[in-house]
Amino acid sequence: MRQPGLARIGVMLCSLGLAGCGSLGSAPTPLAGDLLSAPTTLNLGGRLLGLTAAPQLVRESDRFSVRVSVEASALTRSPTATDPLKVTGIYVFTGSGLWHSPRLNDFSSASTCPAQACAWGSGSANGFTAGEDVRVIAQLRDASGRTHWLRDARNQSVVSKPLIR
Repeated sequence: MRQPGLARIGVMLCSLGLAGCGSLGSAPTPLAGDLLSAPTTLNLGGRLLGLTAAPQLVRESDRFSVRVSVEASALTRSPTATDPLKVTGIYVFTGSGLWHSPRLNDFSSASTCPAQACAWGSGSANGFTAGEDVRVIAQLRDASGRTHWLRDARNQSVVSKPLIR
């Protein structure tokens, strides 16, 4: 025999759960497995995009930085190629864990960016060593505000650079 009070409580709890669903103000923090399964190419508005990364360790200052650029294939350039694309996060997967850039400088609209999007991220070099292979993933936002993930197709080796004064 069903109890009407129990069914009513169940319906109320379900409706409360659904009322809590909604739009997120920003993308949730991804897990390492999610990032490693990010695509290496992205078809966005008829453009086939790829990510190129250059991670480096700055000696004498214990800083790690990575520069990324998102480029469209020459074969897929389209009239929408000028739609803005912004780098909103840079993640680096190492053998010892996941690093998220605490400082991010997106310079996609600068004249020094020949690609669709360019950014530079930096932070503490805790756990990074020169010559280490890493995977670099960028979080992107398109003109409609949608979030996309793009991973460099190649493992990148961390390059050690001297401090330039």
